[in-house]
Amino acid sequence: MHQLSIEPAKPEDKTLLFRLLQLYFFDSTQWSEEDLQEDGLYECEEEGLLSYFGSDERSRAYILRVDGKPAGLALIDSVQFEGKQISEFADLFVLPKYRRLGLASAATTQIVINSKNPWLFAIFRKDQEAKRYWQASFKRLPFRSVRAADDPAEDQFHLFVVNEQSVPSDVY
Repeated sequence: MHQLSIEPAKPEDKTLLFRLLQLYFFDSTQWSEEDLQEDGLYECEEEGLLSYFGSDERSRAYILRVDGKPAGLALIDSVQFEGKQISEFADLFVLPKYRRLGLASAATTQIVINSKNPWLFAIFRKDQEAKRYWQASFKRLPFRSVRAADDPAEDQFHLFVVNEQSVPSDVY
């Protein structure tokens, strides 16, 4: 049995987070069609990750680990959606070696399901693997509610809002 952990990223994790993002971008090229830049990296500035380490809780990064080893990442952003601020489960990536161990479900449970607030999921339309994963997860995991929120003007993402239903005050 593997030990799974989901840890808030610390400033000293910036380089690790950057490198995990590079692996995520590589893994996504099947559907994103993103090209490498001339320096051999995908478009992402390491300094651009600093917002995930500030005192503002609206943008957060998590390092996913299996048996203490880096195995993936989760990025959380605050976005404007349907006229209000909402947390977005922006990116979730698990290295292929560690897939099917329950790490993505553990991260989703710890970060989203255990929260009292609604969350937005924006799934790239071209990413069929992610679409299948989330469709199954929306049925399997104990979300309080799941609502498709596709916008006809939005052609890049399938949008879902979860956990809109209120939580009884004695739950937390």
